[in-house]
Amino acid sequence: MHSLTLALIAICGLTVGFAAAPAPAPRTAAAPANNFYLEVQNWVRSVPHKEIQQLVRAYALNDAGFQSVLREINSLPTYRLRQQVLRQPEVLHLIQWLGQQLLLSGGSLKVFDDLEIEIKLFNKYPYWAQSVNGVAGFEQEFLYLYPVQQLRSLLESNAQQSPASAELWRRLVALKPVYERIVATPQAIAFGNRLRALGVDIAGVDSLIRYQLGWSNETISNYDYQDYLGF
Repeated sequence: MHSLTLALIAICGLTVGFAAAPAPAPRTAAAPANNFYLEVQNWVRSVPHKEIQQLVRAYALNDAGFQSVLREINSLPTYRLRQQVLRQPEVLHLIQWLGQQLLLSGGSLKVFDDLEIEIKLFNKYPYWAQSVNGVAGFEQEFLYLYPVQQLRSLLESNAQQSPASAELWRRLVALKPVYERIVATPQAIAFGNRLRALGVDIAGVDSLIRYQLGWSNETISNYDYQDYLGF
């Protein structure tokens, strides 16, 4: 069983970085032939954020184990770790470059706003109170919703069709040394140990992140891509 918990943290962490980054100065260069903004928008829309948000809400309001994971994710040490990631030069350069490319193609970093998750105080549906099954249950349901292979294929196919998407994919793949550097720090090791103690599948998380960002070509086990061909 593979967990998407840290993958979500990584995606949301970059999203926070995109949203917080200052808007790049306007340029006079002509917009690229391929509309990079529409390509990124299509990628974002491929993430079933509404379904994921409902799943997170259900577990956040009703599952004690998942609540413990959320508290750990939102702890001060984890916040500092997230800021450490966002301060890495490669990540800063990626955010700046991405903002500039989106601006040139008629968009902005706000395209990632849909990936943000909001939590309301009351169950939207009565059955939520009895439909949660701990951290492992959340992992299974989250994995079913998140189309990791479709997103990987979409990124790779876009990279073959437009220079901007090819550069984005190159920069994402080039983040591997940053990841290796961060996960080797005492802060990240302690964070992983705390999540592991709470039931998070850290090995599965690592495998998924490496596959999603192009650092590994291993297939994700227990994942039926056929379910998402018509997504």
